[in-house]
Amino acid sequence: MYQLNYHSKSIDNLSFTDLENILAEANTFNSSINITGCLIYHNNSFVQILEGEKKDVLEVFSKIKKDKRHHKVNVLWENKTDKRYFEEWNMAYYQPNVSNIKLFVNNLLLLSEFSEKSSGALLSFWANVKSVIGNGKINEKK
Repeated sequence: MYQLNYHSKSIDNLSFTDLENILAEANTFNSSINITGCLIYHNNSFVQILEGEKKDVLEVFSKIKKDKRHHKVNVLWENKTDKRYFEEWNMAYYQPNVSNIKLFVNNLLLLSEFSEKSSGALLSFWANVKSVIGNGKINEKK
C-alpha cells in the first residue's frame, strides 16, 4: 500500500461544474484501479491524498499533473503504509456555499484533529488542509 499527497492551485476561472467533472472523472477511474483518498478544494487550492498500490497511485498522479485545470502541482509527501486510511471515502468532495462555509471549515478542522496521523503523508495532508482552509474565507467564483 502506498500514499501520496500533493497541493496545487486551480486555474483562475475554474467553475463548480469543472469541480464536479474532476470528481466524476476521479471516481470513475480511481475506483476501477482501487484508488481511495480524499480531495479538498478551497480558495483556489487543491489538497489531495491518494492511496493504493504504488504503480496505480503514480499512474493517477501522472494524469493529475497533466490536467490543465490546475498548476503548481507539488508532491508534499509519499510513503509506504500498511493500510488504507480513507477506505470508505473513494474521493471525498463537498461544495460549500457562502452560507455554510464556516460549518464546512469547522468540520474539516475537527476531522483533521481527530483523524489518524500515523504516517508522514497523513500528517502532511491534514496540515495542508488546515493551511488551505485558513480562516474560512471563500474566494468568489466569477
